[in-house]
Amino acid sequence: MFKLLSSPITNQKAKKNLNLKVHTYFLSLAHSDTSGYNVCPSANRVTINERHPKKSNCSFVCVAKNGNGNFPNVKKSRINKTIRFFEDRQNFLKDLVKDIFKAINYSVKKDFEPTFRLNAYSDIKFENIKIKKYDSTIFELFPFITFYDYSKLANRKTLFNYELTYSHYGLNEVTKEQINQGYNVAMVFNKNRTEDLPKMYQGLKVVDGDKTDLRTLKNDGKNVIVGLRAKMSKKNMNHELTKKRGLKFLVNSNTIKHLKRDVKNIEII
Repeated sequence: MFKLLSSPITNQKAKKNLNLKVHTYFLSLAHSDTSGYNVCPSANRVTINERHPKKSNCSFVCVAKNGNGNFPNVKKSRINKTIRFFEDRQNFLKDLVKDIFKAINYSVKKDFEPTFRLNAYSDIKFENIKIKKYDSTIFELFPFITFYDYSKLANRKTLFNYELTYSHYGLNEVTKEQINQGYNVAMVFNKNRTEDLPKMYQGLKVVDGDKTDLRTLKNDGKNVIVGLRAKMSKKNMNHELTKKRGLKFLVNSNTIKHLKRDVKNIEII
């Protein structure tokens, strides 16, 4: 049906939004630099086993490798799309526009709201990329359509129809800044799939980001922590929390002591 986008019916994350009468179409590129091109600038590159102290290690445990991401044909498809994005970008973008038109028509016929995540496993600033054929970004071309993503890139300036949730990955001062600027912040807690997330964290409401994938103000509210459970073993969680070097993207919910309502003084543990 689509050249580049995944179906909202078969994608496991997108299926979480169906009960909201929302279709979400994902653009799934190959994570980190597994295609030969790095799509996650704030994360350490996996092919060279990079260990930069100011970058996230999330690329080594990326959810892109879960589920269908384990199948060779899926990996190959994501790699091919990523290479094409970098080497044949304008034709790639024209195909993306065609896919979005198809998706919108399909969702409208089914009486669902169409939404889009262009960075399923990447962190690319699509707001800076012009489609030459239309002299517009993808968001300018579809002003009445909702796009959303997680991002580890702080202070991005986007149009109103592209909603971003900042992903905390250990740079505590940057996380505080994003909270103070009104961004919702996603945090991965040391909880497994069967455990409850905290209700509050450092004075901010925690919403369960695993119930749906829809990261919009309409769905999550404003000035909240989007809580996510760690998709890893307890052993790996403990390793991440106790390591001596590098940033810790995992947040230890067991150390919540003094909840502060003044986000200017928020302390990330």
